[in-house]
Amino acid sequence: MKKCSGKIWLSISVLIIALVLPIAMQAAGMENIAFSKESSLMKEKYGVCEEFLDVKWMSKSPCIGILKANVYKNSTRETRYLIVYLEKPGSKAFALRGNGVFYDIDEKQYSSPDFAKFLSGARYSFNHEMVFMTARKGNKFERFPQEPLPFEARAQHENDFPNRSFSGFSKTVCIAYPDAKKAFVIEARKPFMNAPMDETTKQAFEIVKKKAEDRCENLKHGAANDCNIECLNDSYALDVNGDGKDDYIVMLGRGKTLKSQPGRYLLLSGSDGYVTTDVSGCLGISRFFYGIAEGRSFHLGRCSR
Repeated sequence: MKKCSGKIWLSISVLIIALVLPIAMQAAGMENIAFSKESSLMKEKYGVCEEFLDVKWMSKSPCIGILKANVYKNSTRETRYLIVYLEKPGSKAFALRGNGVFYDIDEKQYSSPDFAKFLSGARYSFNHEMVFMTARKGNKFERFPQEPLPFEARAQHENDFPNRSFSGFSKTVCIAYPDAKKAFVIEARKPFMNAPMDETTKQAFEIVKKKAEDRCENLKHGAANDCNIECLNDSYALDVNGDGKDDYIVMLGRGKTLKSQPGRYLLLSGSDGYVTTDVSGCLGISRFFYGIAEGRSFHLGRCSR
């Protein structure tokens, strides 16, 4: 009986560890070999950024670099090698490509001095709606597939297409441009995506939920399905205005027809609570996030001019 009892307690202990460990990892923030170890000054300069990717720049114009990184697929991790291609903030190409700045390479290419030389003097073009990037130099050319990072699966497809990111969406992750005058913000925290929430997160969620419901009420115009808050758990949190408080970017559904498009809204903190602003034009209709930090100022996606 004692042996049986011991096995039961062992099974319970294993189950508790299995349930608690992923939550603890998420709460602590996932570490990454790609995060710069010397970014304390950069974090002070760009208040919105919590981590910087340690890119090895091959060229400053265009901004071409390579990166070795951990990629988290929900709770699993794998090492990837990537090309980073940043467009000039505010340019038409920047608005067109959005957050599609990573392209796949292998470990051999990442470690090769000849490959680095090839990238530094190549001419670049994009095709198939930015799915591929082609680099040409003399008679040599190579084509690289885009790596959609971070990738955010819709809730009903998370098992088939796991969320993929640099921090498990637990940090705001940036890439400083080679001249260090601006930073590209590629990933933001999503504090409501994992359950259970602690009390502080629950309170924040209730505030965001109330503001979203108020906005939906204004959008309905008497029609029951004109607005919904089904995607509220995917809200981003980051300190946009540098006041030390989280601001939030939420997605609100606008009906169920094919012509209906979701809206993106910024909840900006202030002395009198949160002010809600429609930022749909800054990010478009996709679920992805990106923006530009310039000192303490921050601009979302296409609104980076």
